[in-house]
Amino acid sequence: MAVLALGTGSAKLIGLAAIPILTRLYTPEHFGVLSVFTALVMILAPVVTLRYVMAIPLPNSDRLAMNLLSLCLVLIVVGTAGLTLLIWALGPWLLPLVSMEALEPYWWLIALGILGTSLYELLTLWATRKKAFKPMARTQVWQVTLGSVVKIGLGLLAVKPLGLLIGQVVQQGGGVVSLTRYFLDSFRQHSRAVSWPRMRFLSLRYLDLPKYRLPSQFLMVFATQAPLLFSAALFGAETTGQLGLALMALGLPIQLFGHTTGKAYFAEISQLGKQQPEKIRRLTVTVIKRLFLLSLAPCVVLLMGGPLLFTLAFGEQWQQAGVFASILSVYLLFQFISSPLVNALTVFDKQKLFLSINLIRTVIIAAVFAAAYHMSLSASVTIAAYSICLALHYLFTLYVVYSNIR
Repeated sequence: MAVLALGTGSAKLIGLAAIPILTRLYTPEHFGVLSVFTALVMILAPVVTLRYVMAIPLPNSDRLAMNLLSLCLVLIVVGTAGLTLLIWALGPWLLPLVSMEALEPYWWLIALGILGTSLYELLTLWATRKKAFKPMARTQVWQVTLGSVVKIGLGLLAVKPLGLLIGQVVQQGGGVVSLTRYFLDSFRQHSRAVSWPRMRFLSLRYLDLPKYRLPSQFLMVFATQAPLLFSAALFGAETTGQLGLALMALGLPIQLFGHTTGKAYFAEISQLGKQQPEKIRRLTVTVIKRLFLLSLAPCVVLLMGGPLLFTLAFGEQWQQAGVFASILSVYLLFQFISSPLVNALTVFDKQKLFLSINLIRTVIIAAVFAAAYHMSLSASVTIAAYSICLALHYLFTLYVVYSNIR
């Protein structure tokens, strides 16, 4: 946790330091385009691996794990090619539905973002298996740094909003080359064990992942990114840019400690295995306590001073983003605690339960924005309803996961 938090923390602090510069180079409308672009990449990227990537830390043998990695690599290449054709064919029809005609010329960047994001996830899960947390942390620092430099540099050259999009692609997949070089000897050592019969065997052994984890992951990511897509459709690009900046700021503590804790927690409980639930339970209690203490202060600060902080940091035109951040901080505490713990459901083969949890959340979010549309609610009231509903859902998720471990 400490190693990953240090690397991710350094990366996020670099990203945070770049935001005040970016908000003065780009307008809220530009950030609205970036928000929808990021949402599309994050929603589609998990699809290409069919979530077999989640099984890489689980086999006892590195030879079997290498076959899983090879299977995922084949799926990434084929899946990205298929999605590229779909985006090319359907993009001009779909993007206007979320008021994002400005994104049409850059449809090819969506495909590139999907490829980079999925490859980086594949390599980080191999690193999780090998507990190579230092290389993983280093790549996070370098890709965020490089992505921020690209965004700022192209912004100064008035390449807008393309500069934000290219920088985001670099930020999401820029660590692929570095991690590949780090594990190259390991890949060569086990490459002889790769065969189609083994890959087929593993695809059947972990069939629950595409059957249940894939739709679960899709729903989970869709639920996370849905506010941006619905906001673009209901309130336009400028409001979406304000909301996107608020979610970016809220995502800092989540990514700083929540995601890194989730990777470390997953690595540990994968080694323990489902045959040792009591040890996993004790570890889970420790993680819950630590995450609660880490999340309390940021939640209170955002709740009390969101608008003032955003105005001082990002400029007067971003005050609405501060209002959104203050509202959304209500659910931050529960998301921060529960998000890493859902990895336990993978270890205990509870893929159906994970699907149910994410299906419920997706239905709740869709209901909130559907009500906002039919009742013509303002953006602030809509986001408040969204925040309260998510807080209750994350609390419910925490209870369900801990009950199953116990």
